[in-house]
Amino acid sequence: METPVPAAGAAAFARIPRLVFRADGNSRIGLGHVMRLLALAEMLAPLAAELLFLIRQPDPELVQQLTAAGLVVQKLPLRPLPEEAAELVRQVLRPTDVVVLDGYDFRYEYQNTVRGVVARLVYLDDLHSFPLAADLILNPAGGIILKQYELRQPGARLLSGPAYTPLRAAFRQPQKVTAAPDPNQILVCLGGADPTHQTQRVTAALLDLPSAPQVHAVVGSAYASWDSLQSWAQDQPRLLLHRNLTGEQLAELMRQCGAAVCSASTVSYEYCAAGGGLLFILPVADNQYDIAQYLRQAGLALPYTSASNVLTSPEAARIASQLQEAQRSVFDGLTAERLRQEFTALLPPPPPFYLRPVTAADSDQLLTWTNEPAVRQHSFNPNPVAPADHRQWLAARLADPQALLLLAQDAATGLPAGLIRFAVEGEEATLSYLLDARFRGRGLAALLLLAGTRHVTAQFPQVRSVLGHVQPANVASVKAFERAGFWQLPDKLAEANEVTFCWAAAGSAA
Repeated sequence: METPVPAAGAAAFARIPRLVFRADGNSRIGLGHVMRLLALAEMLAPLAAELLFLIRQPDPELVQQLTAAGLVVQKLPLRPLPEEAAELVRQVLRPTDVVVLDGYDFRYEYQNTVRGVVARLVYLDDLHSFPLAADLILNPAGGIILKQYELRQPGARLLSGPAYTPLRAAFRQPQKVTAAPDPNQILVCLGGADPTHQTQRVTAALLDLPSAPQVHAVVGSAYASWDSLQSWAQDQPRLLLHRNLTGEQLAELMRQCGAAVCSASTVSYEYCAAGGGLLFILPVADNQYDIAQYLRQAGLALPYTSASNVLTSPEAARIASQLQEAQRSVFDGLTAERLRQEFTALLPPPPPFYLRPVTAADSDQLLTWTNEPAVRQHSFNPNPVAPADHRQWLAARLADPQALLLLAQDAATGLPAGLIRFAVEGEEATLSYLLDARFRGRGLAALLLLAGTRHVTAQFPQVRSVLGHVQPANVASVKAFERAGFWQLPDKLAEANEVTFCWAAAGSAA
């Protein structure tokens, strides 16, 4: 089943007092880290009361771009990073801040200094090459696993792959394919700055193909060889140059091009999200090899070394359509929802209970909970359940491989604290939960929803959406779903007497 897409304004989120972003970028060192955090900040803006961006030596145009996106920009002096971290602790950071770092020099010592004074720390990583003190790690490459990291923060989580990669607004909505991709229109985009000067070389090789394609070469404002590229292009009638495109302009150009040669970076994901087609990957930096490997292994792209053979093959159009279909299964337009979920889920404390599978021995306890008047009041069927019917129901659920029943057991006392259960059908799981009367009023419902959702998506990796149905009058449950990071589906997708909340999972395809 296709994961539902929320309507604008359909979600309600917990508020983070302040999100603090830290990355460096300018015309000399490139803008990749800054642009990635800018996209993330735009996605997370509904969560935060304030957005602060910390940066050293930014160009005036970049400051203007960050400010226009609603961020407060604070320029940092150029100093050794250990000194910077200590100064941030003394003068800038607050105990309620959630800090997001993106850059290869923010290593464990820097992270550990910052983490000691803030609520949560998030790190965007491409290399998994040193220990981390972050609570949440985002790695854009798919196929990365926890064992590849040394995570020193208790309870730290890793989210990898395009399902959790920040994308600019123009690339967040799934595209409807109206025509087959045309591989004779080729995009070349090897990073805005292209510091290794690959754009002209790759473009020249494509223009030499006997299929005589139309080539569109894209560079950014930080591209240092623009004058020489322009001069060369004057003698290339099948070449169009594009410089410093907006996200919307780049997305539109990508939709025109049924083939592309991209660096193994966010731009390759943007091409897939814009509509996709025959994608050839060319890593131009050490941090891009994980993404290149993922895209090839997942069947989303081909190596650039195969471009000449494929583009001149009579099978080029078929291969382009095949890749496009695979790309669309991964880039589903729900990245912003997933990231908002995960940042909201950062806020609650660890649960004071653990989850274990329900057994037949729990039957009496479950029946007692089920028939409690407060539980029946908020159930869609208010009638008490007969013991025989309950035993038959439980036996059927325990024998059903598509059902998951988990009992929450208080870690301190061992007392049963609640139940969360799931019915899995294809890529969708529907949940129901309850708390024992002794454990209500303590904010545990959101923790139970989060813990249960983590379990079901781990046990059923094909699941792409987890749904919960609530009566509108059950205000406590509505707030619990919101605190857990679930977002409310549009009313038109829900029954008149219920509110439906959704958690968008990555699913095995992502």
